[in-house]
Amino acid sequence: MGRQFVIVAICIVLVAGVGGQAPSSPPTATPAPPTPTTPPPAATPPPVSSPPPVTTSPPPATTAPPPATPPPVATPPPATPPPVATPPPAPLASPPAQVPALAPTTKPDAPSSSPLSSPPSPATDAPGPSIESLSPGPSTDSNDQNGATKTVSSLVLGSVLVWFMI
Repeated sequence: MGRQFVIVAICIVLVAGVGGQAPSSPPTATPAPPTPTTPPPAATPPPVSSPPPVTTSPPPATTAPPPATPPPVATPPPATPPPVATPPPAPLASPPAQVPALAPTTKPDAPSSSPLSSPPSPATDAPGPSIESLSPGPSTDSNDQNGATKTVSSLVLGSVLVWFMI
């Protein structure tokens, strides 16, 4: 029963996903059929009792352009002497660089106690990590939900919600 429900839910998600996608090519716009136009009503003459309309002519337009103002003359900047170059400050006195001593060419007979010469040896009484805790095997906990179960359940819930909204 549960397996069939999961299969049906996945099919619903696929159908809803494919059906909800935009078409690959935009729909072609068909022109609307022309609507019949009615002829404009004929102009009726004004009644005889009214005086004829008086049209006033607009005042003559002035064609003279406004007087052009001459462009401003670029004045050179006032001559100023260049700034006097100040000498850079003297560097602070520093001690001469110390050259490290050359490394010895022969190995010493006794091991040195310097921590930089060799890595520390591991403690012999400390237990190593257990193999079972490092293995990447599946969890044996029955209440553990892995990522696939969560994904499927969220897909099913989403498809049911989408189905009810349609």
